[in-house]
Amino acid sequence: MHIEIVESPSENPDSLDPEPSDNYHLRETEHFIIVKFETGEVSLSILEKRWIGLFNSIDKSELSSIVEATINSTTHLLSIPDKKTTLAIVATDNEHMRQLNVQFRNKPLPTNILSFPDGSVDQILNEYHLGDMFLGYEIINKEAVSQNIPFKNHVMHLLVHGTLHLLGYEHEHEYEAQIMQRKEAAILDIFNVPDPYLL
Repeated sequence: MHIEIVESPSENPDSLDPEPSDNYHLRETEHFIIVKFETGEVSLSILEKRWIGLFNSIDKSELSSIVEATINSTTHLLSIPDKKTTLAIVATDNEHMRQLNVQFRNKPLPTNILSFPDGSVDQILNEYHLGDMFLGYEIINKEAVSQNIPFKNHVMHLLVHGTLHLLGYEHEHEYEAQIMQRKEAAILDIFNVPDPYLL
């Protein structure tokens, strides 16, 4: 499943605004950004305004680095072709997550993250679309509060977790869960985020 972005900030070629830096600052009128990394790019679409504060606390290099580190962490179950790798992050709310969970998993409750692997190839653009991740604001915030961990750390953990799902990892069985958890902890350690499974 690939989400087409229907709204993006307008650009005025005659604007006197300075060139964008490595950091970005989102305003409430902005809903979509592209973050590039060495072998690809992440599109971030914000459908719930409460996410803006969080994504203002994570700069472009940090967001791209955590996705890139996850993709490049080791060999994966999924073989990625030698093309530009793209993936989409959609930051939304509980009601949207509930609708997706009903539609695709037949579960009538919201969830914190949903990952939809894609694997489509655009031969013209020489791109490989890894897939899409959806994040639910209210439930993620509630989890962070109840676990007494910074919201940003919890989101970074879920970004790693969701990207690993796009790369073919699952946790239906205990041995699968252990593999994912070890990978998540090792990647998060690079970014000084404590192991979420030891908290």
